[in-house]
Amino acid sequence: MASLSTAGQDPQLPPLEIGTGGRFVLQPVEHRLLVDGQTAALGRRALDLLIALTSRPDHLFSKQELLDRVWPGLVVEEANLQMQVASLRKILGGEAIATVPGRGYRFVAPIVQAALAPPHVGPPIDAGAASPRPTQPRGRGLVGRDADLQRLESLLQPGACVTVAGPAGVGKTSLARELAQRVEGHAWVDLAPLSRGEEVTGALARALGLSLAEGDAAPQLLRALRGKAMLLVLDNAEHLIEACAALATLLRPLAELRLLVTSQLPLAVAGEQVLRLQPLALPGDDGNEGTPDGALALLIERIVAADHRFEATPALLPVLRGICTHLDGLPLALEMAAARVPLLGLQGVHDALAERFALLTRGHRDSAPRHRTLHDALDWSYQLLGAPEQRLFRALGVCAGGFTLELAVELMADDAHARWDIIDALGTLVDRSLVAVGTQDPPRYRLLETMRAYAIEQLRQARAPAGEETAVRARHAGAMLALFARYRAGDPATQALCDAEMENAREAVAWAQAHDLALAAQLTAKVTHAANFTVWRQESTRWLRALEPAMQQPAGLALPTAVQAAWWTELARTASLRRDARAAPAARRALALWDAAGDERRALFAACVCVRSHYAPGPDLDRACDELQARAAALTEPTLRERLLVQGALVTAATERNDQPAILSGRLAEMELAGQLGLQAQVDAAESNVVFVLIAMGRHGDAAKRGRALLQRIDAGHASDKGNLPWVLLGLLKALVGMQALDEAHALVPRAWAACAQFGVPVVAPVAAQLAAMRRRFAAAALLIGHANEAFAAREMTMDTTNRELVEQVQALTADALGAARTQVLVDRGRTLDDAAAAALAAGTDSVVPDDS
Repeated sequence: MASLSTAGQDPQLPPLEIGTGGRFVLQPVEHRLLVDGQTAALGRRALDLLIALTSRPDHLFSKQELLDRVWPGLVVEEANLQMQVASLRKILGGEAIATVPGRGYRFVAPIVQAALAPPHVGPPIDAGAASPRPTQPRGRGLVGRDADLQRLESLLQPGACVTVAGPAGVGKTSLARELAQRVEGHAWVDLAPLSRGEEVTGALARALGLSLAEGDAAPQLLRALRGKAMLLVLDNAEHLIEACAALATLLRPLAELRLLVTSQLPLAVAGEQVLRLQPLALPGDDGNEGTPDGALALLIERIVAADHRFEATPALLPVLRGICTHLDGLPLALEMAAARVPLLGLQGVHDALAERFALLTRGHRDSAPRHRTLHDALDWSYQLLGAPEQRLFRALGVCAGGFTLELAVELMADDAHARWDIIDALGTLVDRSLVAVGTQDPPRYRLLETMRAYAIEQLRQARAPAGEETAVRARHAGAMLALFARYRAGDPATQALCDAEMENAREAVAWAQAHDLALAAQLTAKVTHAANFTVWRQESTRWLRALEPAMQQPAGLALPTAVQAAWWTELARTASLRRDARAAPAARRALALWDAAGDERRALFAACVCVRSHYAPGPDLDRACDELQARAAALTEPTLRERLLVQGALVTAATERNDQPAILSGRLAEMELAGQLGLQAQVDAAESNVVFVLIAMGRHGDAAKRGRALLQRIDAGHASDKGNLPWVLLGLLKALVGMQALDEAHALVPRAWAACAQFGVPVVAPVAAQLAAMRRRFAAAALLIGHANEAFAAREMTMDTTNRELVEQVQALTADALGAARTQVLVDRGRTLDDAAAAALAAGTDSVVPDDS
């Protein structure tokens, strides 16, 4: 039978001791690395790489040489090599393998031949007979906690009392265990099996090897511990917190004793220092997506331990990152997910996370009973809460993306006198690590997604007479409606409030659509309007449009007239942005409803939308403009904001008529009105529109000058609304192309494409195609035309006249260069490109474009 690969090494190589202190022993023949006598959780490729590197210490191996030795006969990316190097450094230390940038790697840690002793598999051996024997099990390896461990070591000075606090499953016990294993004299007391506070002293005495006499235990413990420079660990103290606090107070005079407590909440005693243990860092939190660390490193290590055949290839990284994010970097959840990979496969585990409590049920047999499943861990925490805290915890489960203090209060009571009771209950949840609190002011709170899923489960199991879940969700949706009703276009303060609650809005809309049509209609109209220039624009528009069938049924027709009118107005407005033919009838319907409601000011806004809903010059557009002007003239003392709305609509009509002087004067008038109102976002939007007018007038230099200045304001943080960024970049790009500044334009394409993709507007694709053709990349131009056509159609958007004519011109140029038949083949192929491939094509970084010659 063939032996496992050893990366081309001599099978008679002796064991090697790596580093100093004898912690690491490499056994090439057995193909394993021992760490403190235990087999390290390393995959086959990582071991092959280690054997290759240690075969010639201090030798500089090129990347290609290592790829050939570790992956013989295979074509793999360098990311595989980087990942395996990172895995080795995680175990051996960052200094063991040196990177020579641009060249390769060198193994620099000391190496000597070792005589291998049988591995030690029992409990840790005490350094001194006088020291108590630790009773905790040996850890399975601490990942991603170097900084926390260093902080804990610095806090645990003689006489210190330190509590490691955090949610269930975050790794408090693992961190304490790792610290304790570094200390010669320590005693470990697991409090989880205890149910009464008076049992704590007996458990401590047993850990110390003491036999207490009858009577008061306190003086006996003090005598036994006096003068001992040791570490005392009280693990899982949350359910006996008062007894542990009393014990900490009793032991405080012992200046040489160090007390370490793990708990979901602090002891709250004098002299206590609290280390709040957070979940492991998620991939990308440190700006580095490529190197496994934190949650990703733990997940990979535990999967390899469960299935040595597993290799974390670059292709699998998106799925691995997704699992880490779904599980909030919670170590217990990650370990349980890893244990399921051999059975379900990585993608299967990822897909099953919607049923996370059914999936995450396989813990380690040596775990405490409350950690055998994730559900057990959360049950343990939940049962320690009082009834008011349990009720609040359940209610907070409906909040998505976090919540404010005010929202938490609104979920629970209308009675102002109950406010402080709710605040106190929230404080308890924060203390018990069930709710995380942000650092901003005012603070924002959140439940980790795993805890949120548990809270919703408990909410649905509640048996409140009136239906607790329905009541809570109705309050939640009502609170969202009240918040979004405060939105004012151009007001950064209300925009920021609404932006922060968009995930809560999505949750509220989803519930209202199924349970309360009137509330859903009001919510979608308000939310979509607030999301106009944000990354939520597309998604919120889908929420709005999903109600259209219901709004035309008897239930929708029976809603209050003002509710119907507001909804149809917003539907028309969003449709007009896509140049959708359904905008005009929706706008006329909204106008009739506002007239029926007798609200002439909101009717004026609907009349503005009517004008914007006509996309070609002619009698329909003229009639809509005449009606708008008549309504504006009849309005008593129109406000500056109303004058701005009317001005904007009339400029849109001038644009459809291609009346450039009228457009320019109208845009400048918009800037003036918006400036008087102090609406900097509208000033910026109007100025970006001036850029387009100047381009249409052939004044490309003036357009580029304005575009650069506006972009500089945005980059400097002086522009109030970055939702306008796609249009600013597009205008500048068009101006540069018009000036024949092709290199500067080409350098701007990736940023313009990314901004347009972020906001779901594919308007950069036509000008990117034009630029490609001007640079004689005709095949790329044809592919981009196809992508542009498909992108507009997929979003149900119609190209305006300028873009449509531009696409026709580029296709004609391409047909002249490549022939009509080949051009059409490429255009059709371009329809199948995803956005990432099209972006690479536009930027010229692709490798799929055929020869343009």
